[in-house]
Amino acid sequence: MFYRLLAVPARCRRFGTFSRLRNEALPLTSDSQQYDQEYRVIELLKSISPKPVPRSEFPYKEAANRSKRSLLPRVPEMNKQTVNTYVHELTNYTYAPGTHKLIRELLTQIVDSTPELLSKQSYLDIVQDLHFYLDDAAAEQTMDRMEESTAFKRDIDFHNVMMAFTVGKTTYDARIERLQNLKEQGVAANANTWYYLFRALRTNSKRFELLELMPEYGVDQEPVFRSAVHSLSRNCGYDELIDFYERNGYTLDNIDTYLMNKLCRACLNEDNVAEAFELVHGMHTSGRAMVNLGTFSAFNTYFLGRNEIYNCVAFCHKFQYQFKMKASHILAYELIDKYLTKCTYFEHWPQLTRYMVHILTHNTAHKNFLQGRHFKLLANYARIHGLKDFVCRAVEPQDLAFGQEMWKVLHWPGQVIPSSLDQNSEEFIEMAKLISPPPKTDKDLNPSDILKSS
Repeated sequence: MFYRLLAVPARCRRFGTFSRLRNEALPLTSDSQQYDQEYRVIELLKSISPKPVPRSEFPYKEAANRSKRSLLPRVPEMNKQTVNTYVHELTNYTYAPGTHKLIRELLTQIVDSTPELLSKQSYLDIVQDLHFYLDDAAAEQTMDRMEESTAFKRDIDFHNVMMAFTVGKTTYDARIERLQNLKEQGVAANANTWYYLFRALRTNSKRFELLELMPEYGVDQEPVFRSAVHSLSRNCGYDELIDFYERNGYTLDNIDTYLMNKLCRACLNEDNVAEAFELVHGMHTSGRAMVNLGTFSAFNTYFLGRNEIYNCVAFCHKFQYQFKMKASHILAYELIDKYLTKCTYFEHWPQLTRYMVHILTHNTAHKNFLQGRHFKLLANYARIHGLKDFVCRAVEPQDLAFGQEMWKVLHWPGQVIPSSLDQNSEEFIEMAKLISPPPKTDKDLNPSDILKSS
């Protein structure tokens, strides 16, 4: 399948994804005020953006994408070099949740005691960290102290990080007010302004609209490329996504596992399961990009979305055999986390649930996968469906026997991925029925289902 690109020049393939998503009707569940505010954000951004938009001399950073560290850095003897290194380590990594208050206190002490030693990058990192954790008042105080003690001013770089993504639900009033003030003051945007606002937008169609505008304004898409791919792959097909890759310098010969998995998801969006597997298998065997458990998750999530638990199990067999990589714990976790507390009830739900919990809890390597919320949600689901004495961790011998029989039976025939259930053996079909919710009837539909289908 993925070799089909060789037959169709890139310039001739359609570029319809962004336009389609940008012009899509507002979903019934969307907040119309949010949509209007995002429109206002984009219009104000355009109004302060020269063509071409200049690059910032400071790197674009997203606090949400920071890597994790287990231990806080040691407090050094403070001089101009060590204090800036220390600030970098405090603000460019994520530590245990309980350390956030301590980090804030340390940063405040540094700003108060040695403001003249801090570089502009350190001030930007501190302000962005405070903003990310919703402490804009402290961020403003930090900039006040900076302006009192140094030659640094609240320029566009500081405005940028104050419009960045945060841990809270994105709101736009403060961003719109800031953009309006920048317009009135004649302050021009730089590329980072575009990147931070792109990341902050919540509506996919508006994100893609902003993404489409970037080339027109001379803004390189690379810094937000992966974020854009993540959003785009939720809805688009293979051709649209590979077009976007190629426009940013990526082909099947230089993508990594993450980008391969997103292409796989794009194939699955079009229900091309066999082609998606051909893609990842070909990339893996050629050594261009190696599959991982994220690859398995893409297929598993697809089958769960179709209520096809039987295909989740069958694909797990195929994946483990083909790539020599254990995936049953991911299957069990995603069944519990994404499906078994939300699906329509079926007769063998208790046995299947206890067996999946058993897969995770009896293995010490996976015992921490499930959290308290999972057990609470399963208990609530069971109670709602009349299972008053259900205990998900109390696996019975018959549960184990049922699960083992399920694993034994649910194998696809040969190397083929069947396109429908009836292409499997009779015993496969019978087992599939035992772990499938009953088909919905008209009386099961609620008003939102009817609206979605119209």
